[in-house]
Amino acid sequence: MQLFVQKKGLNVMLVLSMIWMGAESYLPKAYSETNTATVQEDQLASTLSKLEIEGIELNQKFSSDINEYTAKVENKVHKIKLLLESSKTDSSITINGQTVLSGVVGTYSLQTGENKFLISVDEGSNSTNKYTLTIMRKENDNNLLQSITLSKGQLSPNFSSTVSDYKVVVPNDVPSITIKPTSVETTSTINVNETLVTKDGAVVELPVGESDIIIAVTAENGEKRTYSLHITRTADENITDPNQNNKPSPSQPTAQPNNRPNSSQPTAQQPNSLTVEKTSKALLASLSVSEGSWDSSFTSDEFTYHVTVSSDLDKVTLNPTAKYSSSEILIEGSTSKTIKLDDDKKTIISVVVTNEDNDRKTYVLVFDKQS
Repeated sequence: MQLFVQKKGLNVMLVLSMIWMGAESYLPKAYSETNTATVQEDQLASTLSKLEIEGIELNQKFSSDINEYTAKVENKVHKIKLLLESSKTDSSITINGQTVLSGVVGTYSLQTGENKFLISVDEGSNSTNKYTLTIMRKENDNNLLQSITLSKGQLSPNFSSTVSDYKVVVPNDVPSITIKPTSVETTSTINVNETLVTKDGAVVELPVGESDIIIAVTAENGEKRTYSLHITRTADENITDPNQNNKPSPSQPTAQPNNRPNSSQPTAQQPNSLTVEKTSKALLASLSVSEGSWDSSFTSDEFTYHVTVSSDLDKVTLNPTAKYSSSEILIEGSTSKTIKLDDDKKTIISVVVTNEDNDRKTYVLVFDKQS
């Protein structure tokens, strides 16, 4: 009987011990689960739940745990409409330090190139989550002229943005001309004979005869287009032979010569006042290209040529030879003879020849790619 009681007491103690051990193993587990939930809630407290640009796709689908996004837009896109939302109503959102409202669309201007938007989401005492949105706006590729204004003379044909060659005739009493080209886009730069054009235009001296003037328009993205003006300054029609006044009329008898020279008549030693046009030494003797078919054979006194090339040709090498050894030759303003062809159907290349007398002639090659 005594043995039974002892065994029974031992069983009770064992049961109580097991219950106590079970309680100890359970309580820490319950505490651990509650703490994890609190940490997860804190991590989600200050995040974006939405980031959208109206009509523009991000480089990847938005997720609150991805913090960097990019997008690309065309140059014609000057503004974007951006919508941001926070996962918590009491969070504050800032873009580049400026507070914005969650769920309200905001409009933001874009400059050419890279535009960064630094976004912060904060819930007071909680940690701040930061996002970066980078938008690349393409540079302008428009290299067209809107107009060409001349102080004297008229363009032939009438100006068109897509026409690259013009002829102009001015009278002899026009020693120079002011050219004011205006680009379609204000972001383009314009050079006349390699000199940057100001708001007052460019003044170009005109020798008697033909002068070639190259107007180069460079777009914001670096693409270039050229326009050529072939200006002819006429000879002086009022120049007469000074001996003409001393010639007798048919009705008058011819004076008999005497042995003394008449001081009113020119002698062999007296200079002749007739104006003689100086022959240009800024000419090419020959000009060839590595590939292409010419519209006509090259001659020194013809200054514009069209060369047909294959559609997949991306560069061409020019080989110009000066007619006079003292001349200098520049191709597109450089001594390099290899020129990259544009991707579009037409590329215009200028070959400028100058000599020590500051005489200047420009040859223009228009490369047309086959369709």
